[in-house]
Amino acid sequence: MTMMKRSGQAGRIPRALVAALAGGLVAAALGGCGNLSRVSADGTTDTPRFPDVSGASRSEGSWPNLENLRAVREGMSKTQVSQLLGPPHFSEGLLGVREWDYLFWLTGSGGVTPCQFKVLFNTAMTASSFHWKPQTCAELLAPSS
Repeated sequence: MTMMKRSGQAGRIPRALVAALAGGLVAAALGGCGNLSRVSADGTTDTPRFPDVSGASRSEGSWPNLENLRAVREGMSKTQVSQLLGPPHFSEGLLGVREWDYLFWLTGSGGVTPCQFKVLFNTAMTASSFHWKPQTCAELLAPSS
């Protein structure tokens, strides 16, 4: 049986091209969906953008512990926010992400309401601002009298 040898470079992909493609794939994977909103260095935005709820990793959302939700404050680290609310419910990415989104169910006088909650982080990765969709969900957090 005779084996054929490949000639030098024929059929090979240049290493530089492979490295560039691999680097692009890693950057895409680590960046994930990234930030939907234009988040300033101080962790604020004029126009918060919320992800489509069909993209939630927990499509059913969650019923948050209201005391934990009320305890979320400016200046908290991602670890502290995660300890109170759990991991974000959408694929935000891994590195440099300054926007976390949650899908919660809250109960009020009008019944059960699906609510999206957004936490924005500054460049030091501490929580800086918070947004609701719809905004009326924030009112459902008021302690009962």
